[in-house]
Amino acid sequence: MNKVVFKKAADQGLLKKYGSLFPGLGFAAGYKISQRIYKFGGQPAVNDILNKHFKGDFERIFGDRQAKMWMHATAGSIIGIGEIALLPLDALKIKMQTNAAQFEKQSFMQIIKSEGWGLYRGASWTAARVVFFLLIP
Repeated sequence: MNKVVFKKAADQGLLKKYGSLFPGLGFAAGYKISQRIYKFGGQPAVNDILNKHFKGDFERIFGDRQAKMWMHATAGSIIGIGEIALLPLDALKIKMQTNAAQFEKQSFMQIIKSEGWGLYRGASWTAARVVFFLLIP
């Protein structure tokens, strides 16, 4: 049973056994931690910039009552588009979960080099989804 569950890590220590159950955990943690730092730290900063430099424009276009909401939505969308930079970590997490043996003997940089721009597959859909949100009245 030990060999079936843990495969190659069956003869390893407890941490190695546990880690073998979650391939891609490092990429997943890196992605989520980076994403949260970027989102929760970045959106207020972008919102402050919009308030400082573009508040009058938003009030003129959307009116006093709606301007604040649209500035928050715009800041969120800008941050959402910037999240595209983190997509390779999410793609690597998925690749490790589905075919960990393919990357077993490679370092992080070797994986990045071999995968190249393919790690950004879906980036245009991510950006389009975020921009579409701004177009909905």
